[in-house]
Amino acid sequence: MRLALVALLTATACVPTVGRPGAEAEEGVRRPRTPDIDAARDLDQQGVRAFREARWADALRYFRASYRLGGPSSEVWNIARCRERLDDAEGAAAAIDQYLALRDLSPQDRAEAEREVQGLRARGSTLTVTTNPAGAVLTIDGRQTAGPTPVSVEVLPGPHSISVHRDGYATETRPLEARFGRAVIVTLELARAGDQKR
Repeated sequence: MRLALVALLTATACVPTVGRPGAEAEEGVRRPRTPDIDAARDLDQQGVRAFREARWADALRYFRASYRLGGPSSEVWNIARCRERLDDAEGAAAAIDQYLALRDLSPQDRAEAEREVQGLRARGSTLTVTTNPAGAVLTIDGRQTAGPTPVSVEVLPGPHSISVHRDGYATETRPLEARFGRAVIVTLELARAGDQKR
C-alpha cells in the first residue's frame, strides 16, 4: 500500500477536521485552532524521509507532530502505515478507523482504507501450545489438530476454546482470543488424573 505523500494546503479553512467527536483522542493528537502549515509541511517531509529509510518509529513521531500542527488527513493514513510496519496491527487499525471518520476522504481513499482495516482484522494468528509433560493431544473448538504438543497451528481471528489431553493426565481446557495476527502462546502444566488441584 502506498505511503501518502502530503500536499499541505496553505489556506486555514481547507485544513481538515475530525469527523466524529473523540477521534483525535484515539491517537492522542489535539488539532490547533490556527494551523502552522509551514511547520507541519517540514515535519511531514522529515516523516517521509524517515519512512523511506525504514525508521518507522521516527516517521510515526513526525507524522503525528505534523497532524497535531494542522497537517491534512493523509497524516493519519501515514500514522497507520507506520504502526503496521512496527508490527502494531491493532494500533494501525485504530488509526485507520480514525482516518475513516474524517470527512474529506475521496471515495477511492475510503474504499482502500476499508479494505486495509478489514485485512488487518482478518489476520490469522499462530497458536503455540506447550505442555508439561509434552505429548498431549490438542483440540481447538472441538476439532483435534495434527501432532502432539508442543505444537503450533494457525487459527482464525476471534474467540476459541482449546483442550489438551494426555493419557494418565486430567484434560485442561482454556478460552483464548486470536486478534490482529498476534501470536498466542499457551503453556500448561498437566495434572495427573485423580490429583486434586489446589
